[in-house]
Amino acid sequence: MSTIDPSDVPLPADFDRLVDSVLSKKPILKKIVLKHGHKTLHEYAQDYIDVNRGPGFAKRQNEFLAVFRRYTLRVLGRDIANAATQQLKKHYFVSTADHHGPVTHPFFINGNLVTAVPYFGYPDPLLKYIIVLSCGNVSLGNSSYPRGLLFNAYAKDKIINHKISFFPASDRLCPVFGFRPYIADDINGAKKSVEEKVRIGELAQAEADKVLSILDEIYLDGDVLECKNFSEQITKTNFKLWQKFFEPSNVTPPNLLYLEQESLVIELLRSKHFDQDTVIRHILFDKVFDSLMKKYFDGIQGAFDTKEKLGTYLFWALPKDSKYRVQLWRNGDELVSDDKSYRVKLTPEGLREAFDKKELIPSMMLCYMVLSFYYGLKCLGGFSQVNYLTEMKNAYIKMQVDRGYYRSVEVCARAQTKEMGGDFALAFLKCPNGEIIPATGVDLFLYGAKDTWSRLVHKSDVLTIKEAVYSLMPDFYKIVYPEKDRDHKLASITSEDATRILNLEGKIEPCAEIKVQ
Repeated sequence: MSTIDPSDVPLPADFDRLVDSVLSKKPILKKIVLKHGHKTLHEYAQDYIDVNRGPGFAKRQNEFLAVFRRYTLRVLGRDIANAATQQLKKHYFVSTADHHGPVTHPFFINGNLVTAVPYFGYPDPLLKYIIVLSCGNVSLGNSSYPRGLLFNAYAKDKIINHKISFFPASDRLCPVFGFRPYIADDINGAKKSVEEKVRIGELAQAEADKVLSILDEIYLDGDVLECKNFSEQITKTNFKLWQKFFEPSNVTPPNLLYLEQESLVIELLRSKHFDQDTVIRHILFDKVFDSLMKKYFDGIQGAFDTKEKLGTYLFWALPKDSKYRVQLWRNGDELVSDDKSYRVKLTPEGLREAFDKKELIPSMMLCYMVLSFYYGLKCLGGFSQVNYLTEMKNAYIKMQVDRGYYRSVEVCARAQTKEMGGDFALAFLKCPNGEIIPATGVDLFLYGAKDTWSRLVHKSDVLTIKEAVYSLMPDFYKIVYPEKDRDHKLASITSEDATRILNLEGKIEPCAEIKVQ
């Protein structure tokens, strides 16, 4: 009989070291925990709805809303576009925490569930949508699995994590942005993989039938199959998929509006910043800003690093017939790739032509300059975003001060960058072996019950921000530190260890359960 060596069991002191290691790299996250850690998830999420607005802000907001409405209208129709725009005019916040893909990964499910909680019972009929401007500049093979569906099943006396892909593995390094739409044959191939899992005994027929119903009803919908790209398909399918997660509870959730942030930013640039005298136009086309950009943004995560050759300058290139993104660096009046094989003129005409060819992807830095710093949109984010967005904001303000653009400083100073809207632990799944694991969105549909939603609400009322964040510290550690820089003992700490050390066994209550037939 094997026994567990007590020296292998992580101690509270080990966990404290892990937490300190993460927070030393994420100082804004540390401040959030210190300031708001005592609040419950429900209490914290109620603050999302309050937005800090400055005087003279209406013109910029109306510009943004006009483009937002036009973009949403094209993908989701007039009624949704009108209602979502009305909501944003009054409640000017979105989430930018998610990757643009099927909304199944626990990180993204939990953030949107936490956002949804205060909507129920909030006395404002305009508040109908969870609006997510998700990142399309992420590879199809990212760990969040944008190229298909994630769910769990219990078979052969163990938990099996299933991935149902819409695209072949050869496409996994391609970005979601600009990727081709899936066709009926792709989804039929996904259905065959589900049936094969039943054949080899890794999935029960009852669960398989439910997954197949999602593929038939949502992903083979004729309107979706007519979309011009995968990003638009995600917007349409996530709208319906999200509603499926609440079916077992028989409640009507706020609708989930998933829009690709890069495509929206391109529309804003085209219509408002190529031909008008705005600070964004100067950043794009004025050579004077080049030295200021390098002075203040070089080295910030999510911006660029000229020494380490990380990130990109303003845009990524996606050259014709290429599957992969290419870094660009400013060289005079052009953006040029390292090998000089791709170049684009930094002029309104040059960028318009490249946009028309789908050859440029706005960088994360540029997206936040436009959405948060220029238009003042409150952007809820994950545990990393709260840090780099705050650093970018400070860099942006310094750059505007150097140029004497004090109106821009006034608007940006009010931008709220320290709002966590993701990376919480809320939805858990109980397994037949007694194990409790994070639930995917599809798990809520497969294994949810009438009390699933009420359990989620209850847990949001008892679980604090500190507990919800600290329980994910083992995951954060592996994200923050590359494998070569990890302490072996700290890297071996699991989420189960964190739950035990934090005494959360009673609070980590499952909201759904896999039951053996």
